[in-house]
Amino acid sequence: MMTEKNMAETVIEYLISKNVRHVFGILAHTSFALGDAIAKRPRLRFIHTQHEGGAGNIALGYARATKKPAVCLVSAGGGATNIVTAVAQAHKESVPLFVISSDIGTVSSGKGAWSSWHGMEHVRLFQPITKQSSKLERVEEIGPLLDSLFRQTTRGRHGPVFLAIPADLQAAAVPEPMTFSETADPIAPSIDSKSAERAVDLLLKASNPVVLVGTGVDWSDAQRQVQELAELLSLPVAASYTAKGVFPENHPLALGCLGAGGRPYAREFFLKSDLILALGTTFSEGTTLGFGHRTIPDKAKIIQIDIDAEELGRNYPTHLSMQADVKAALRTIIDGVRNQKPTAALAGRRVQEIQAAKQAWQNDLEKKIGDGAMTYDSVLKTLNELLSGKETLVTAGMTGELLRNIDATTPIIHAGEFRAIGTALATSLGVKLGLPDARVVCVTGDGSFMMEQQELATARLHNIPVLVIVLRNNAYGGMKRDQLERYGGRVIGTDMFVPDLARLAELFGAKGVTVSRTDEVRPVLKRSLESDDFVVIDMKLDQ
Repeated sequence: MMTEKNMAETVIEYLISKNVRHVFGILAHTSFALGDAIAKRPRLRFIHTQHEGGAGNIALGYARATKKPAVCLVSAGGGATNIVTAVAQAHKESVPLFVISSDIGTVSSGKGAWSSWHGMEHVRLFQPITKQSSKLERVEEIGPLLDSLFRQTTRGRHGPVFLAIPADLQAAAVPEPMTFSETADPIAPSIDSKSAERAVDLLLKASNPVVLVGTGVDWSDAQRQVQELAELLSLPVAASYTAKGVFPENHPLALGCLGAGGRPYAREFFLKSDLILALGTTFSEGTTLGFGHRTIPDKAKIIQIDIDAEELGRNYPTHLSMQADVKAALRTIIDGVRNQKPTAALAGRRVQEIQAAKQAWQNDLEKKIGDGAMTYDSVLKTLNELLSGKETLVTAGMTGELLRNIDATTPIIHAGEFRAIGTALATSLGVKLGLPDARVVCVTGDGSFMMEQQELATARLHNIPVLVIVLRNNAYGGMKRDQLERYGGRVIGTDMFVPDLARLAELFGAKGVTVSRTDEVRPVLKRSLESDDFVVIDMKLDQ
């Protein structure tokens, strides 16, 4: 006789059929059935955190690292509201999350949200910040609903989805056994031959073409194609604020970030360009420094390629817009360029110009940190010199400083233009789970770290070794700086009490290190990067 499965077990088996191997969250009485279904299946690992916001941030890191949907499990009421910030970030930054929440039982929900424990309108709360927000109303709906939601996370522009499952329906029997068959992914949309010919013609006729890459290049796995086209036509390449490291910055054609977090020479190259090839990027406020012409020249023609048609020409008029998968589109364009047999006459000159500009910036940096003080710039310069290229960096709380000072060869993961702080530690745990062989380095400000320091317990409990570097100035440093400059030296709400972080780390089972002198920075960072231990460095900057 076949054992009858309940709803919770069906949901979990569906996730396993989609190659989900981790679920991030916190259980409550209303989600015990789902938790028990996970407990019965050792192929699935439940990573429970100290706060649902931490679970959401771990999921964000895991999805960015693996390029696959990450699954969260939270509970009705406060559990669901606690994860809202992470879901909002996933929505803004196009990260695939599948958030499952319990809901109050169907009988209780009939009494109204005011009368029930945890009662609230979960679906309406998540609708503005997800691609799809739904509640399971009947057992028979579960198969089509799961399929619809899971597909939405990665179809077209990626993003989060939300599903609420009432507590009593989790335990309800599924009337018919469900089978989950593999469904072929849709073929990535490319561009037609006429559009490809126009793009090739524009690129070959331009005098000073440049490339701007966004995270759409990363999600499309198109880094090699970008590099191939750049080398073919000697195109300088910059990254958007969120896409730092998508184009490797040890490449001679790399400009680093454009706009916020960028070096001044990236802007100079763009302002003298006559053609911009924009790949998987939105021309955001951070990248453009306010949507004007501070980084994007008024007269430059723009070729924009994006999977989301709504982004094409949204912020700047385009000469050629193409809705397509970046990787597929670039393959077609590269083939077209090769057929034209372009000359590489400008290759040496452009590389020399970039390297000269980069060297001039580095010389200015040396002068800036020449007094020997321990500052953001001096510590990050040393870190940059010690990186092997095999590390993955995660940051919050001093993101601009890190993006400007590090030559990234792999994407640096951060909150993007959602600009949330209190996220880097938890995000780094998700990155480590997704990339277990990488040395994952969390570089964070002390204000950001104090918002989530409790997730050190999550790292210890689940044995997730990361290196945490806290750049400490006992303040929300960027905000305090701007208050001092703009409000007559008055400061409010930006000074902090920060405890001994090395001792705090030891209490959480990490190796704690305090650095308070400049000559200690290099040896401590070198030892910590070479190991795969769980380490927290309290880097006490000169204030």
